[in-house]
Amino acid sequence: MTEDHSSCIRVSDTGICKNCYSKNIIKNGTTKTKKQQYICKNCNKRFIEYYSYKAYHKNINSQIIQLTKEGLGIRSTARFLNISTTTLLRRIIKIADNINQPKISFDQSYELDEMRFFIRKKSNPQWLVYAIDKKSKLVAGFHIGKRTNKTLKAVITTLLNSNAEKIYTDKLRHYKYLIPKEIHQTKRFETHSIERKNLSIRTHLKRFNRKTICFSKNIKMLYSVLKIYFWI
Repeated sequence: MTEDHSSCIRVSDTGICKNCYSKNIIKNGTTKTKKQQYICKNCNKRFIEYYSYKAYHKNINSQIIQLTKEGLGIRSTARFLNISTTTLLRRIIKIADNINQPKISFDQSYELDEMRFFIRKKSNPQWLVYAIDKKSKLVAGFHIGKRTNKTLKAVITTLLNSNAEKIYTDKLRHYKYLIPKEIHQTKRFETHSIERKNLSIRTHLKRFNRKTICFSKNIKMLYSVLKIYFWI
């Protein structure tokens, strides 16, 4: 059976370092709240007997992922988990940093679309541009920015590098300059899957609702939330 090295387990019970799992640890005084401190002579890291703050619970990251995918806002999630919003923001970014964009298959067909939302206020509209695999419905890539060729090209380049068989879009004029004519399709009903995906995103994530006061405050946090939503 694998040992549980969670930060919630008492060091005196396991006798191992929480960082390098070495058993070469010694006592090193106490904290203001009278918790025993330890130092590892192997990695030279200090830690305490156990952490009572809920953010150290071993399943906290899985709860954050679940609540984020269900569309709870930052403050709602922090209240539910009884942790600070600052800690939650750091955790979400850290979780997202460990998520890699999935490898996409070659010679596949994709649906591509853009969706408008706002950053901080309605006078600052932005667009989420993303593509899904027409067969598997998985998100192949996404980018956030103004509705310009540069933003669209960030996703289109990924699809072209995978030797896309067909790319289906709406009739936005930008696409005809960015996608080779022989693989570009604008047929009716061919983008119904991604249009349905748009509805799901707006339903699940408050920051994408059409009529809302729940706006994203910065791009980095929005990227992190979308990586969790799309790729976990």
